[in-house]
Amino acid sequence: MEQLWRAFDGVIPLFLFTAVVAGVIFAVLHLRNPGLSRKQIFVNVLFALSVMAIMFITLYPKDLGPAGEQNVNLIPFHSMSEMIVNAEGPAVPLRNIGLNILLFVPFGFLFAARRTVRRHLILKGTLLGLLLSGSVEAVQYFLGRTTDVDDVILNTFGTLVGCVAWKTVGCVRKN
Repeated sequence: MEQLWRAFDGVIPLFLFTAVVAGVIFAVLHLRNPGLSRKQIFVNVLFALSVMAIMFITLYPKDLGPAGEQNVNLIPFHSMSEMIVNAEGPAVPLRNIGLNILLFVPFGFLFAARRTVRRHLILKGTLLGLLLSGSVEAVQYFLGRTTDVDDVILNTFGTLVGCVAWKTVGCVRKN
C-alpha cells in the first residue's frame, strides 16, 4: 500500500482537491440557480474543471526551459518552424503542437455546451480562449517562465476546434 501511495503521491491530493472544488461548484450552482438542471450544472462544473486543468498544466512549476533561462517569443510561428526544422524526428513537433491544441479543445467544447451564448458562439468562444491563453502566457512571463505567442495561436485554435465540434455535434443530433 505504501508503494502505491508513493507512486500516486502527487496525484491523490490533486484528485481530492479537484473533487472538493467540483462539489463546491456544484453546490453553489445548485443553490444560486435552482432552475438549472443537473445536466447544466454538470456541464458548468466540467467547464470550471477544464479551466483549472489548463491553469494547473500550464502554470505548475516545471523546468524553465534550456539551462533554466526565460525565453520569450513574440514572432508568430517562429518557434514552431524552428522546432520542425531542428527536430530529429516528427514526434517532438507533433506532440508539442498537438498537445497545445488538444489542451484547449475541451475548454471550447464545454464553453459551447454551457449554452449561455446563443449568437456568435464560435467567435465568442474563440475570443475567450484567446483571452485565457494570453493571460496564461502573461502569467508565465511574470513567473520567469518561457512565453511563446505560438502557444497562444495553438491554444486559440484548440478552442476554435472545440466550439466547432460542439456545433457539429448539435447539427448531427438535430438531424
